[in-house]
Amino acid sequence: MGNPSFTENQRATHPAWMEFDLGALSANYAELQRRAGPDVKVIASLKANAYGHGIVAAAKTLSALGTYALSTGSFRDAVAVRDAGITTPILMFGGNLPTGIADYLRHDLMPTIYNKETAEAVSRAATKPMRVFIKVDAGMGRLGIALPDAEAFIQHIATLPNIMLEGVYTHLSFDDAPGQEWSKQGIARFNALMARLRASALDIPVTQAVASSNLMVGHMDESNAICPGHLLYGLPSVTPGLASIQPFQPMLHAVRAQIIHIGEFANDPALKGGGYHVNRRGQRTGVVPLGLYDGYRKPRMGAPATVLLKGRRLPVLGVSLEHLTFDLLDFEGAAIGDTVTVLGSDGDDKITIAELADWQSSRALDVLMNFDGRLPHQYLNES
Repeated sequence: MGNPSFTENQRATHPAWMEFDLGALSANYAELQRRAGPDVKVIASLKANAYGHGIVAAAKTLSALGTYALSTGSFRDAVAVRDAGITTPILMFGGNLPTGIADYLRHDLMPTIYNKETAEAVSRAATKPMRVFIKVDAGMGRLGIALPDAEAFIQHIATLPNIMLEGVYTHLSFDDAPGQEWSKQGIARFNALMARLRASALDIPVTQAVASSNLMVGHMDESNAICPGHLLYGLPSVTPGLASIQPFQPMLHAVRAQIIHIGEFANDPALKGGGYHVNRRGQRTGVVPLGLYDGYRKPRMGAPATVLLKGRRLPVLGVSLEHLTFDLLDFEGAAIGDTVTVLGSDGDDKITIAELADWQSSRALDVLMNFDGRLPHQYLNES
């Protein structure tokens, strides 16, 4: 449901937070619209609390930019958007039982139909024609009506009482060259299906197959909508050799925490015997309240994991449930309350999300999901 901001007094009790740049989100949206063309609708994906960036803040920004619709699979997140007073259409990707449809309709959410049970539930629960989307499985093997059955299924659903067919979509994500070719073939089959439905005089206002991976490699199709997710937030969705993330900017600006303790250690050989002193090289250590519980994961063995303090890289010594301990080396200019950067820029240096993911044998999106819901959010460039 998003992460709350916090006051200075609250920060004193647990000084760790994430910073997000809403200006980057706006710039990424503008670039996506430019690539797709001014007449192409944008269905902005807000899956998983806007990919861990905070769904309410992202939804407010995207709605102000004029996005055609927002989309998520989380009913809880969708209700949070409605409770914030946002009236932009919300497409629900799925995740409900047919018995949950009444709650969808009560909050003015557009259901995705991918089986007859859900379609019949919408028809029964609605008291007036309700807009729905139908999802076609063009090769992903997850949600959706199988492509060979889709034409007859869509024709039938369009005839049900209180069903207003707003759109049909598919999803074919990929991250490498073989996947790109597979996605192109699936989208071509989806486009052929849409052509057959148009030839039968069925009115489908919105069709969509292209998402972030396609947009990164410059692959558009015949549909009149796109559904970007990763690229909205400046996250790569394909391998670097396939396409560059430029000019998209990361919305995640930084993860920071303040020093709560500085350990002073004499050069005692006994301290080298265990704990975090095995790898310690300096006489002093710093501790910030950012542990496993807060979303930071232990670096893999031998990873050169560091944090930034006043522009200097300092080695991570250990990560426990609620604390991260780092080596101050010979750096004397540290004090209780100093801000430590775990991810982001400090001085002339920067720890990227790609670096952090590599140290943790993970991916950028996994890093965001680890932090999601655990730390307060601060938003830059809210205007």
